[in-house]
Amino acid sequence: MIDVAAILGSSTRGVIVTASDAGLCVGVNEGIRVALTEGYVSGASLLVAAPFAREAVRRLGGTLGVQLALNSEHEYLDLRPVTYAPSLLGGRGGFPVSASDAAEHADPEEVYREFRAQIERAMILGVTPQFLASHDDVVARHLSLYDVFFDLADEYHLPIRHGYDFGPSALDAADLARERGHFVTATTINWNSDHPDTLDEVIGALPDGVSEIIVSPAVAGMELDAVIADAARRVQDLEALAAARPADIAARHNVVWLNWSDLGVA
Repeated sequence: MIDVAAILGSSTRGVIVTASDAGLCVGVNEGIRVALTEGYVSGASLLVAAPFAREAVRRLGGTLGVQLALNSEHEYLDLRPVTYAPSLLGGRGGFPVSASDAAEHADPEEVYREFRAQIERAMILGVTPQFLASHDDVVARHLSLYDVFFDLADEYHLPIRHGYDFGPSALDAADLARERGHFVTATTINWNSDHPDTLDEVIGALPDGVSEIIVSPAVAGMELDAVIADAARRVQDLEALAAARPADIAARHNVVWLNWSDLGVA
């Protein structure tokens, strides 16, 4: 198990700020590169099934989390299975648009093969996986899929993260993970420039333990505008990160700035 107290030292709180969706397009990849280089974030996750995953690894290096996908929510950008997996296909020929549709129709055996293939492809591209994440938290919508996710985390000796709260009708993802002996962050916050709270307010209010803030920065360009529905907001997110400088905020609040490699193996 991860010794959180040893990681935090004299503090009681730590934060990981992760840039999500590397691989979607060059504008997203470059936005994440800027955020990593400037220290606005402490890590990033790679969408292996995305069309620019290889370019992302060239641009960002291989110290990345692996963001396992079963759905593709962008109207003009398809993500497709890397294995033969009929139950994972939607009406457009790639993954279904919605996470709920993907979870409803996915065969767990095909999900296992697909997720394993995505992890292996990341490693072939040069990635040393830091953690496993489920894109749009598809796996937290069905227990059989979450079991697959756990099994692969155990197989590859990787920590996991989950990022959404689906309300009382969904799985209690955090409790299930802890029951299986996996580390789970104290809280996970999906933050963007439209969030009602500033980064200073979010970081200042973090609970004891290690928390994660997920962001989605990008740089402007025709490609980004053409395929990403929330392109303008992602550009604003990078600007907001640059203005806020989350690592400086964390220091002011005595919150330890961490990355996933600090946690080691769950």
